Amino acid sequence: NSKKRAKPLSNWQMGCPDVVPGLRASPFWSREMAGMEFVAELEANCGVIKEELLALRGQNGFQPFRQPSWSTKLAAADVGAVSHDRGDWNVFYLFLHNQRFEENCAKCPKTVAFIDRVAPRQYKHAFFSALNPGTHVIAHTGPTNKKLRVHLPLLGVQGSRLRVADQVQEQQEGHCYVFDDSFEHEAWHDGSETRIVLIFDLWHPDFSDEEVKFLSYLQKSQLKAERAPPGEPAA
Repeated sequence: NSKKRAKPLSNWQMGCPDVVPGLRASPFWSREMAGMEFVAELEANCGVIKEELLALRGQNGFQPFRQPSWSTKLAAADVGAVSHDRGDWNVFYLFLHNQRFEENCAKCPKTVAFIDRVAPRQYKHAFFSALNPGTHVIAHTGPTNKKLRVHLPLLGVQGSRLRVADQVQEQQEGHCYVFDDSFEHEAWHDGSETRIVLIFDLWHPDFSDEEVKFLSYLQKSQLKAERAPPGEPAA
């Protein structure tokens, strides 16, 4: 690809393949920053979300987490790549690349409705993330700085750490963390119980609603083209 990449604002973003210049760039975003008004409400509803999560025990839906092959050097045994070099990482998808997992969403209606309400500019990427004790998620970057990532730790959080750039946070249950995953980041879970976190993505707050609408259209078109069989039009 001969397309010239925008220069990242930080060396910690060097691994990100799609950096839009001019957007505010901070490893972690505090609740006082513009665009973070939803954080307090998210934390206040932690109990409701946790209740739906606990109801998933014994049900199907969690699956091994897989990354695109470009994102890490750790090839999976089946398809794509993995992002952990020890332990185990499983996810329960609500949305993935603009696709709604209807069966999973039906099991967590309050969680889905809550995300839709507090994050109307969500990136349509949301899931419960489960790290087994002893899991290490290796250093990696997300695909773009057009979005921010939200973590709400719900269960088994003791012993969990999240590093974004050169900042490390000891995670606490019910405390919301918002970070820019275009920065290199990694995670450790050294606790004795499975750690489960609600994760969802938001369009960057610096984009206007019209820009988000346009970028969402481009995103859908690109995903449709990638899913189309070879030789067939995406439309």
